Amino acid sequence: MPKKNDNPEMHVDLMFASRYLRAADFEGKPVALTISEVVRDKVQMSTGQKAEKYILRFQETDKELILNKTNAKAVAKVLHEPKAINWPGEKIVLKPTTCEAFGEIVDCIRVEMKEAS
Repeated sequence: MPKKNDNPEMHVDLMFASRYLRAADFEGKPVALTISEVVRDKVQMSTGQKAEKYILRFQETDKELILNKTNAKAVAKVLHEPKAINWPGEKIVLKPTTCEAFGEIVDCIRVEMKEAS
């Protein structure tokens, strides 16, 4: 059997540019990021329709995280701050994992439930 090459750029999820963070961006490791802004913006959904979503922007990367309810509640809990307007300047840890969505197990991003150092 040929040797496997671990080049992350050849990961199928990374072959096509995206302005949003994806689980594959983390190469299997948690990453600490500093929130720079929380905005509400129209996002193109996989159905082709646009939907209003809350988005986290970070100091360390141009890529953004579309907030779902699970991650929004996790950020509020880990920062001990329910008001997103107060999140900028705070650090959170994002980690790649899997979750169930629409009856399938898919790659996703979750907020680690401990304070970033």
